[in-house]
Amino acid sequence: MSLPAWLREPAAALQRLVDDGRAPHAVLMQGPGGWGEPLLASHFALTLLEEEVEKDASAIAHPDLRWVEPAAPGNTIRVEAIRELSAFMHQTAALGKAKAAVLNSAHRMNPNAANALLKTLEEPPGDSYLILVTHAPAQLPATVRSRCQRVAVRPADAATVKAWLAEQGVPIERAAPMLVEVGGAPYRARDALGRGEEPMWNALEAVASGKVTALDQALAWRREELLELTARWQRHVHRLAREAAEPRRLLRFDAELAALRAAAVASSGLNAQAQFERLLLMWRRAAAIT
Repeated sequence: MSLPAWLREPAAALQRLVDDGRAPHAVLMQGPGGWGEPLLASHFALTLLEEEVEKDASAIAHPDLRWVEPAAPGNTIRVEAIRELSAFMHQTAALGKAKAAVLNSAHRMNPNAANALLKTLEEPPGDSYLILVTHAPAQLPATVRSRCQRVAVRPADAATVKAWLAEQGVPIERAAPMLVEVGGAPYRARDALGRGEEPMWNALEAVASGKVTALDQALAWRREELLELTARWQRHVHRLAREAAEPRRLLRFDAELAALRAAAVASSGLNAQAQFERLLLMWRRAAAIT
């Protein structure tokens, strides 16, 4: 897998460290999420193992490579997985070069798992390298973060993203609404469209114009993740508010979305369908799309 333009600089910096014999034993790769952070981790891990970097480290079998991540979105990384990882790190390299492990979505470790990982970070084996990937570094314990060398993945400009999506065969006119919803993250947009997902904007426009009722759309969303959906919704509201001559209705609606997000964080017992129906009725008045 070739690296997109915005990952080439951090990859080159890591390559220089390897060439100079100064590769850190623990790296924390952090970015906004959806910008190919796991791809950079794969590239670095395979560089350390002197393997072909075009491969996908998460999908190959290699005796000196491990890839650990949550079993499913929203799941935690449990202490048993970290103990197995730590045992691997202390083994002798099978091919006599080095061992590399990638801990993707590292912020999903539960407290016991993070404590178990800390023991390995405090006394890293000489030929072992650990790469943590996260878009939420603040959720990692400070003791873990302080023992890693940070590598930042920074967003690219819109033109670079559009060019990359075109190379991936994704028409920008189709990707544009999804890019707004996912905060401009190109991998998230590409993958969502690849799964056949429709941009949330299509549904919002249909409700605002009266083509779909608030109740029907709320029923369609009843199993959706409330925090994720409201985050996407807010990005569209912010876009419309920036473009509106009179944004007060949109800003009041944005405050309602923010309040619901805060309530969802405080309590998991909210009735998502009822909340969505309430907000969609408000949305029709706030958006005023004709």
